[in-house]
Amino acid sequence: MLEGMLNALSGLRAASKKLQNSANNVANIQTSGFKKSRLDLTAMSSGGVRVSATSRTNTQGAIAQTNDPFTLAISGRGFFQVALPNGKSGFTRGGTFKLDGTGRMVTSDGNPVIPEITIPGNTKAISVGSTGEISYAAGSETQNSGQLLLADFDNPAGLTAMGGNLLGETGASGPAITGNPGTGGFGTIISGAYELSNVDITSEVVDQIVTTAAFKANAQVI
Repeated sequence: MLEGMLNALSGLRAASKKLQNSANNVANIQTSGFKKSRLDLTAMSSGGVRVSATSRTNTQGAIAQTNDPFTLAISGRGFFQVALPNGKSGFTRGGTFKLDGTGRMVTSDGNPVIPEITIPGNTKAISVGSTGEISYAAGSETQNSGQLLLADFDNPAGLTAMGGNLLGETGASGPAITGNPGTGGFGTIISGAYELSNVDITSEVVDQIVTTAAFKANAQVI
């Protein structure tokens, strides 16, 4: 009897974590470039189950158009790399950028793009090409302002969530590999657009129904 209760308790914990994970997916359904996560369960030798890993599903989200040249989407593989206040790097598919007070290209939270890109104030006709080159009009001439790079990983599913729509490098993801968009397997840049999250609300609701039933069944045993 005790063994059955312990098995049910492990199932209860696993179901609770799955519900929390699904709730987080649903909460980020409107977050640009968000990638849904899933929990992997493993049967224990003593009976019952445990959560063995959390991984991300890196399928492409749909593309929505805007009129802002600093709203960027990645079509294909890769992440934007940004500098964090602690000196580390963060990675994101959420391409909502702006210029800060010094003309640096930053995220909505103020994290500058790596490598740093600066555009003079009051600049007009800013253009971001599909291969990441950034230019702007200066009188009758076009000036180059920098080159966007993308980062990728051997195992993007191994990245860890850092909050603020940022992901961090881990031993499971491997080190970041950087390159120009449109080369070496990297995706291309779509300017004036952003990537929607890849969360499917229907599958999340179904998963929550099934997981809730499992939660109740294990709770009745206990």
